[in-house]
Amino acid sequence: MKKFILIAVTALVFTLVCNAQTTPFFQEGTASWYGTEFDGQITASGEVFTSSGYTAAHPTLPFGTLLTITNKNNNKKVTVRVNDRGPFIANRAIDLSKAAAEYLEITMNNGTAPVSIIIAEAGAVPGPVVTQTPSTPTVTAAPPLPTPSASLDPAPPTVQTPSTPAVTAAPPLPTPPASLDPAPTVQTPSTPAVTAAPPLPAPPAVQTPSTPTVTAAPPLPTPPVVQTPSTPAVTTPSATLPAPAARTAKPAVIKPAAPPTGTNKRYRLQVGAFKTPKNAVAAFDKLKSIGLSPAYERSGEWYRVVLSGIKADDVRSIAEKIGQAGFPEALIREEP
Repeated sequence: MKKFILIAVTALVFTLVCNAQTTPFFQEGTASWYGTEFDGQITASGEVFTSSGYTAAHPTLPFGTLLTITNKNNNKKVTVRVNDRGPFIANRAIDLSKAAAEYLEITMNNGTAPVSIIIAEAGAVPGPVVTQTPSTPTVTAAPPLPTPSASLDPAPPTVQTPSTPAVTAAPPLPTPPASLDPAPTVQTPSTPAVTAAPPLPAPPAVQTPSTPTVTAAPPLPTPPVVQTPSTPAVTTPSATLPAPAARTAKPAVIKPAAPPTGTNKRYRLQVGAFKTPKNAVAAFDKLKSIGLSPAYERSGEWYRVVLSGIKADDVRSIAEKIGQAGFPEALIREEP
């Protein structure tokens, strides 16, 4: 009895999983991407992230789900596998790896694009989706008909004209004596009449093969109207970002102190450290929007947003920029 119950439960679970995989799914929204700064880090599924793979972060879909993403600006498509959770910014539907975003041309401009998301077809593999355009059959013109050869006309038969037999003159008759009756008249054989040859038969008419009529192909049937499944409401957990500090003209305070100018050393400024990834992403985007090149550092549960490779002469000017962007202070470290 226990064995029967175990088999029934297993079959039920298998059926539910299959139904979940085949349930139609359609979503539209904004896609963003994350790249090499996260290489080597552990994703929410436990995998190691690599920006060259065709993967994605989605808020709710199960890990391992294959999705087909279409860039609505250029209709390019790519298949990705869900292995992480995100994005952590409001009004974003999905975060793509750098390789997937580059194929869809999302990395250009502001790094986002409107996309549509569906479950990939059976047998699909992660990577670019190339649409095969049906080739138009080539219509080959009928070859020209061969010119009938002059040898097709039968040569008229040679008419043998009967030769006229040679007429041999009769030898002279001896002179008859006076007492005899006059010599009989010699009948000269008449020349046989030559009969004209019968008219030649008319040559047979050459049948020219008729050119087959080329019938235009019937018009292709109009494809049936595909009913687009209604877009399920995707509820993104609302998250209120902390209000940015009021922008002032004051530069950020460098701690412990700004280095002296005129040295050849390089420094790293830590603008902020966050436990919530979405706050780190917001700070990253804000620094990028003012023309800086921020990066992430992860230490345990903390996400640090830093600016690296800064010359000593540039520290004060960058402190002014980040202060105007709403970051009141920054920690400075000398780079090795």
